[in-house]
Amino acid sequence: MRAATGYPDLMCGRYTFTFNAKDLAEAFGMVPFGFDIVRGHNIAPGQYIVIVRPEKGERVPDVAFWGLIPGWVKDPNAFSKPINARAETLTEKPSFRTAFKRKRCIIPASGFYEWKVEGREKQPFYIHPAEGDLFAFAGLMEDWQGPNGEVMVSACIITTEPNQVMAGIHNRMPVILPKEAWGLWLDPAAQVREVQPLLVPFPAEQMLAHPVGKAVGNIRNDGPELILPLA
Repeated sequence: MRAATGYPDLMCGRYTFTFNAKDLAEAFGMVPFGFDIVRGHNIAPGQYIVIVRPEKGERVPDVAFWGLIPGWVKDPNAFSKPINARAETLTEKPSFRTAFKRKRCIIPASGFYEWKVEGREKQPFYIHPAEGDLFAFAGLMEDWQGPNGEVMVSACIITTEPNQVMAGIHNRMPVILPKEAWGLWLDPAAQVREVQPLLVPFPAEQMLAHPVGKAVGNIRNDGPELILPLA
């Protein structure tokens, strides 16, 4: 995917995930899980990411490919896997309609990046919580099953209009769910009309943004230095 090799074309196209398994389990009220989680400061489309999904009334962690593969796709290699889904058209697009109704998930993050166009240049910004250390992106997931019974879990991030912090950087932002909305979003029995009001901009006063170095534009670069403010 082109977004994984240069500047992201869509919002949200890069983010950070710096939690360990214990802290993540505690944050979401999950039983500690037995697999290693990949942490990073430059997570990009086409990589495997950690998600939180509902299962038998509980919240469970899982690993998903970042790039949604709907169940009706015959050949994932020939399908353009969307990394984002616009909140305004979820019920209209075949790629997202079923997942929005029945396969909602949360994608935990420490923060995310966005590029602001300044003339001919693109200046990356790092956006993170003003307090605490967790963003909970509203996501969609699918369990694609191949002809030989193989299963591939995939996911994408829902985006919406920008808040006041993001408006000066980009015209979209990820949907970030407050803690009190996690239960409803993850409830597979919740109707579209119940969860749709959650797809709104996150309060601007609860996030901060600062410009960072352009090294983040290369997915081979990864480390805490990427989120440091420009001097």
